Formats: sequence, structure tokens, C-alpha cells
Amino acid sequence: KKGSSGIFTSPLLQVNLPHYEGRVKRSRFSFRKSLNSKSKLSSSASVSEDDTSSKGKKLDSILSRLTSAFPFFVLGSAILGLTQPSTLMWTNRGTLISWMLASVMCATGLTLEKKDFTKVLGEDLAAVPAGVLCQFLIMPLTSFLVGRKLLLNSGPHGASLFLGLCLVGCSPGGTASNLVSLIAKADVALSVLLTSCSTILASIVTPLLVKLLVGSAIEVSGWALCEATARVVLFPVMFGMFVNAQAPNLASRVSRFTPFASVLLVSLICGGVVAQNSVMFLQSSSLIPLIVGSVLALHCVGFLVGYLVPRWGLRFSEMTSRTISIETGMQNSALAVVLARSIGAPAVASLPGALSATAHSCLGSILAGYWHSRQGDIPVTKDNGTEESVEPPADEA
Repeated sequence: KKGSSGIFTSPLLQVNLPHYEGRVKRSRFSFRKSLNSKSKLSSSASVSEDDTSSKGKKLDSILSRLTSAFPFFVLGSAILGLTQPSTLMWTNRGTLISWMLASVMCATGLTLEKKDFTKVLGEDLAAVPAGVLCQFLIMPLTSFLVGRKLLLNSGPHGASLFLGLCLVGCSPGGTASNLVSLIAKADVALSVLLTSCSTILASIVTPLLVKLLVGSAIEVSGWALCEATARVVLFPVMFGMFVNAQAPNLASRVSRFTPFASVLLVSLICGGVVAQNSVMFLQSSSLIPLIVGSVLALHCVGFLVGYLVPRWGLRFSEMTSRTISIETGMQNSALAVVLARSIGAPAVASLPGALSATAHSCLGSILAGYWHSRQGDIPVTKDNGTEESVEPPADEA
């Protein structure tokens, strides 16, 4: 049939063409609607991921702030144990304190990786043996000299307090030293390596040093010390490292919470020891200044000499010297407490370790804050071997 335009058209086409055009329009509309839906779903998924990431960062920030308050947790727990001993006496039941420390050491192992060791060993190899020697020489010798001068002949508890102070001096690898190194703008990788080395070596060296220092004054079982140190330090650290190697994703998730958990556990250990000795504290008030003075002297000498030897004696960099100072001055006080209990020493022998945790945490935090404020004084070694002090950027100052 010829239409008005002179072109032959089919009635079938005249009828079906509008229907076809309508289908095309509907299909285009459906396609656009589908694209819009997918776009909205993608956008909502992106927003959801952003919200999750934001919440994760906020949680990490909260945990970091709580971990940074380590000295206040320890101090508060010690005060609570002294004023309300019944609230923390439960920590002294059986071997609970030993299990608490083993958990802290396992958490340390979860954070250790092979790259932490290889980086420092390749860039600053000489600092590792120097730092380890400072830890195992300066603090044990200082604890022996201070203990013999101030504690050994101080009364009926003198020998036990002397043993407790020597245990503190011979227990390197403070659990908070890595955090303090971070705040102080020191070498965190070196801090981790020194903590790891000293913690592992402590299972062998600590019993030998304690036996050497106090063996002539107090009867101490070297085998009991070795067994206790391996049980609460060596095996838990190795287990943590094994988990990190075999299940790194699991270790990463757990390690997010372990620093603050370690703060709580160490605080409970110290508070429990103070609670157990609260009666002695209140009855022998004259001993308190003596014990506190001895512990403060030990850690102050450790921080000072631990800095001067590598910086002035061995000519290490400022960052390396700060790191060794922190690692030397901060001790594994919880280990000293557990060892005193494991060898059957009187309860009062754990007291220097409990007070040490508070003392070295507060001193380390103060020192870290001071060094952090003077971060522009860190010299940078140039190619010709000289050092030049570089100011930090304006946004970091």
C-alpha cells in the first residue's frame, strides 16, 4: 500500500512499529535504571567501607592513647593495692601471675617478624651487641652496688629486698620500652630487636647473673631460675613468633589489642604484689623511702649510663644512643616478680619488682617527652662522616 508520502508501507509495520519503539524506550529506561542502581550500590558500598575504615582508625587511636597511659595504670594499680588490698589479692592465687606474664611475652612474640631483625642487622649491626652488653652489664652491676649499700643490711627483710632489686637489675627487656622509644623519636626497629634479643637471652643469662651476684649472700637455685625464665619468657615468645609466621593475618588482628592488654596485665601483676605486701608497707613505713630510693637510683643510673656509653664512649648516633638508653633503663619488672615467687623467696622479695614497674615507666615517659620536644636536635650523619643538626618540618615541630 502506498502512503501519502508516496512510499509503500505495510499495515503490519504501521501497527507494530510503535509497539517496537515503546519496547526500545522501556528497555533503555530499564538499562539506565539498572546502571543507576549499580552506581548507588557501589556508592553505598564505598561509603560503608569508608565508615568501617574510619571506625577502625578511631579504635586504633583510642587503644594507642590508653597504651600511652601505661605509667598511670601501673601507678593507679599500686595505689589501689596499697589502700584496698582485698580488691587485687585474687591475682596472687596459684600461678595466675606467671600465666599473666606468659601472656604478655606471647603478645610480644606475635609482633616479631624476620624483617625487624634483618633491617637493623644490615644497617646498624654494631649497635645490637653494644645494646645487649649495656643491658646485661650496667643494670646488674648497679643493682648489686645499690642493693648492698642501701638494702642488704637494712633490717630483717634486707636480704630479701636485696635479692628482689638484683632480680630487677638482671631482668632486661621492658614491655613498654618499644612504646617509649617511639615517643622519644628513637630507633624503634632497633628497640624491638634489642628487646627480642634480651628477652630470649634472659632465659639463660638472667639466672647466671643472679646466682653470681647474690649467691654469696643468699642461697638461690640456679636451675629453678632457668626453669622459671624459660617457662614464662622463652616458650611464650617462641610460640608467639610461630603463630605470627604460620598465621600472620590472625597475629595481625590479635596484635591490634595486645599492647593495651599487656598494660592491663602488667598493672594487675604490680598491684597484686603491692596488695600482698601492704601490711608490711604500713607497719614498716621507714622502709618505703629506702626501697623507693633504691629503685629510682637503679633506673636513673641505667638511663644515664645507658646513654653516655654509646653516645660518648662508642660514638653512636643520637637515635641509637637514645634507644640503648631506654632499653637499658627499662626492665622487665614483671619477670623479676615472677622469678622471686618461683624460687620460693619471701613475698617481700617481689616488692622491688612491683615498684620498679611504676618507677621505670614514669621515668621513661618523662625522658621520652623531653627527647620528643628536642627532636630537632637529632644530628643527621652526612656522607663525609660529620653530623649536622636538622630542624624538623614546621608541622612536626
